[in-house]
Amino acid sequence: MTKQTVYFITGGNRGIGFNLVKELSERENNVVITTARKPEDATELNKLIKSNSNVHVVKLDVSSKQSNLDAAGEVAKIAEGIDVFISNAAIADSYKTVLETDEELWTSHWKTNVLGSIFSYQAFYPLLAKGNDKQIIFISSLVGSIGGFFDASVSAYGQSKAALNYTTKEISFELREQGFTVVAVHPGMVSTDMGNHGKSRILKSAPHLKDAIEGLVINPETSASSLLSVIDKLSTDDNGKFISYDGSELPW
Repeated sequence: MTKQTVYFITGGNRGIGFNLVKELSERENNVVITTARKPEDATELNKLIKSNSNVHVVKLDVSSKQSNLDAAGEVAKIAEGIDVFISNAAIADSYKTVLETDEELWTSHWKTNVLGSIFSYQAFYPLLAKGNDKQIIFISSLVGSIGGFFDASVSAYGQSKAALNYTTKEISFELREQGFTVVAVHPGMVSTDMGNHGKSRILKSAPHLKDAIEGLVINPETSASSLLSVIDKLSTDDNGKFISYDGSELPW
């Protein structure tokens, strides 16, 4: 009997997350479990679920520790363990300077992008420990790279991704002896609703980046397919790396 691979993806109701779910659902011997804050409103995801019996959705607000614990309980009813964990849910709406960014934006980005990823990891770790592949992928961003910094103001969003990168690196060290592969990945400059909004806001404050950014934009399908190509090739030798969607290694 062929072994099934269980994928768990937060934020699978739209954008990159939805396209990851869609492509994985088309592969044989996969079980794909994803999340949405309001599953009843996830129209496209629900259509996909109706036509693919291997796709499941659970309710989850990643910024809530209790919601993560509740979701983990629901996932445990579907699968005995998780092989590949993809932390994708995030927000990106901070494009002012550090001086101009208000408290609400700092705290909302930190709570969702940093604490949300940590809460999910903590809640789902028991299921990850039972999995075979033991892969943890955090969807980060190039703007969280200190070594690869470019001249644009993304304040709370950039800071949250830099913090997520640190968290990824620490977890990779802490789980190394257990055979885990833990990485952060940059999905590209993606033409999702969130990505298009971010691009327009960045170009307002940094018009000199227009040509560079326009040349880098990819659609969600390409991003998801490229990310899965990276994930498919992961081994324990990649543990602790920050990897771009094109397979190149990025500076932390």
